[in-house]
Amino acid sequence: MLTNGKRWCVVTYHKENYSLFPAFTAFYRRFYGIQRMLIFCGLTRGRPHASLKQFLAAKLKVSVPASDQVYRTSGQRELTVSEIVDGDFILWVASYPTDECGSDLGFHKLRVDLAAWGAFFLPREITRTLVVDADEFLRVKNPQTLDSLDSLGFHFLDMVPSPVWPPKELKFSLQGWYYQRQARPLFKYGRWFSLPLLKATGRGLQHGGCKTFYFDRRHLGTWTAWHHGTVNSLSCCFALNHYLRQPEFCREILQNTACGYHLAMTCKEFFLTEKLRLFNRLQTDLKKGTKQDEQRGAEMADLRLAERTFDKTIKESIFPVIEDNFLLPYLQKE
Repeated sequence: MLTNGKRWCVVTYHKENYSLFPAFTAFYRRFYGIQRMLIFCGLTRGRPHASLKQFLAAKLKVSVPASDQVYRTSGQRELTVSEIVDGDFILWVASYPTDECGSDLGFHKLRVDLAAWGAFFLPREITRTLVVDADEFLRVKNPQTLDSLDSLGFHFLDMVPSPVWPPKELKFSLQGWYYQRQARPLFKYGRWFSLPLLKATGRGLQHGGCKTFYFDRRHLGTWTAWHHGTVNSLSCCFALNHYLRQPEFCREILQNTACGYHLAMTCKEFFLTEKLRLFNRLQTDLKKGTKQDEQRGAEMADLRLAERTFDKTIKESIFPVIEDNFLLPYLQKE
């Protein structure tokens, strides 16, 4: 655990999907001992804040706070905030109305605005923050090492979808965002030739999806609490490239350094019910991140096409896979 969990706050974002909320909250409370958490929640379809706080309080099995506070961000976005208390743990729930779907650029601008408000809102006693997505579970061998670090690079693993949920075992691709990379022509049309060649030259992994995190609170307000890539930070990313033929050794490296478990695609049901509903385009869509990002992709309206995409590029990883059940206790049903 961290030396002082009250100095730290986890900051994250939700949008009409809270399937990982209990596991996410339990993980950062139990593994790190963090006692403060701020979550920004986008509410669609006119859902009221009252129902949200009742839902989240029920998940934590605590009483629903009676009063709320209303704030306004510098971007003139109205936030309704509730404080949910569970013993020495405080969860601040800040909700705002939003559209069901949106572009990557729009979401980025939203997060910048919310983070700046969060830096203003958090009590002074909080001097360290972890700004992570709601499907990111960061693991280090010894959490107390974060107390003395300015930053740390985490190699990201992507979960290979489980046949059932809750899962009986957890499998992760050593390549973060593996399904995005598998959708590219090099792998889509030459997969059995391309991968062995890249392995042989020690270039089997790309680390653009890995992240470097900065822990000083001041980074929250300036949107510099993390960035993609680990080139200039302490990390194990590049050691893994040389041991792709030994996945078990790669797992040992990750367990003794730092890794980010990315549970972006937990199972096929989640893909069909949540991904298709809340996103304009899938990660496998090569137009994602372009000007066309604001338009809905073909898979979003065609269920058969979506299932075909899942079976071809998401269901299995052509990159090396490890079994790692470290998160399994947090993912079981209550």
